[in-house]
Amino acid sequence: MSPVRLPGKSRRKTSLRDAFTLLELSVVAAILGVVVALAFPLVGNAGCAARQGKCLSNQRQIGMALGLYANDHEGEFPPTTHSTGSLHKERSWIFQLADYLEDVDAIRVCPADPPKRQQQILKMGATSYVLNDLVFDDYAFNRLLKIPYPSRTILLFILSENRAPSMTRDHIHGAEWTSWAAALNDIEPDRHRTGARAPDRMKGAANYLFADGHAENRSARDFKATFDKGINPASVPVSQAN
Repeated sequence: MSPVRLPGKSRRKTSLRDAFTLLELSVVAAILGVVVALAFPLVGNAGCAARQGKCLSNQRQIGMALGLYANDHEGEFPPTTHSTGSLHKERSWIFQLADYLEDVDAIRVCPADPPKRQQQILKMGATSYVLNDLVFDDYAFNRLLKIPYPSRTILLFILSENRAPSMTRDHIHGAEWTSWAAALNDIEPDRHRTGARAPDRMKGAANYLFADGHAENRSARDFKATFDKGINPASVPVSQAN
């Protein structure tokens, strides 16, 4: 007895005409390659944005802690190791804020720092964030009420990757910022970026904390534009003109 064949279920052998041709496979591979190429920058940009957001949150928390510290110390900000000369982490400004922070270790490292550098910072009792010595180590401005324009005065920067982290590298040297190159020795204006540094350091951005407590992101290009105008971004504005 011959096998029963159900309607619509006829069987046939696969011919070469049913298979993908080499040209068709090449087209499919090319399309997949384009999709992957487009997807990777999106993933990279999303990761960069997440790190930038966490860094911004860190700085805002530090800003609130600085305000609380000043309130408990007759308006005065904590000193940097430049003025104290301390080699002990309990005297470093970031640890002086520990009582005003939920977890000082959770906010003293910039999430965009390379993983190995983050480990060094945590191990050495250091911080990714450096204070503006033109504010914190100058008697004329080391109290919040002494700062003429708080919303325009930068308190906090991100430590340059050119400098190895240490307990005493908790501040910049603003008076030496006579050029863009000099600033790059202190800070990382392109810390938040995808990929490697650009030769001119114009690729990327960084977060900055201001004396009124707000933190904002500025592109490296915009930050350098301040130098191009002959203005030191670390200086304390004392009039509407600067």
